[in-house]
Amino acid sequence: MTFTHDELQAMNRPSSKNRTKGFTPKAKGDPRGNCEAACSAPTAPSPLNPQPPSTAILTARQSALALSTQSHDAMSALQEAGLQNAAAYVHRKTLERNSVVDKVSDAIAYLSDPDLLESDIMSAAAAKIQARSGAWGYAEPVVDFDNLFALPTSSQRMLGGV
Repeated sequence: MTFTHDELQAMNRPSSKNRTKGFTPKAKGDPRGNCEAACSAPTAPSPLNPQPPSTAILTARQSALALSTQSHDAMSALQEAGLQNAAAYVHRKTLERNSVVDKVSDAIAYLSDPDLLESDIMSAAAAKIQARSGAWGYAEPVVDFDNLFALPTSSQRMLGGV
C-alpha cells in the first residue's frame, strides 16, 4: 500500500480534537519558564571591582610545575641509566663474542694443521696398538725408529755431522 504526499501530510497533522488552543497559563510552583531558577549561572566580576586571583590556583600551579620538574629529572636520570646499562650489556656481549671467535678460530686452525693431525692420528693408533698388545699378554719390544732408520756413522760424517 502506497500513500501520496498529501495523504502522508494529512496523517501527520494532529486532529482538531487533540490540538491545543494557543497559550496555556503556567501553574503556580511550576519551574518551567522561570528564568531566575534556570539561569543561575555565576556572574562575571564587574570591571570596576576586580577580584584578586585565588591563592589556591597559584599554589596548585607552583606545585604542578615543581612536580613536572621532578618527574622530568627522574625520567632523564632513568633514561640515562638505561642507556648506560644498554651500553654495558653491548660491550659485555661483544667481549663474549670476540672470545668465542678466538676459541673457534684456534680450534679450526688446530684441526686444519696437517702436522698436528698426523701426530694425533699416530698417537691414537699407537695407543690402540699398545692397548691391544697388552690385552693379550703379548709384550713386544719397543722399537726405536730413530735408531732403526738412522744413517751409519760414516754417512753422518760426510754430511758434516759428528
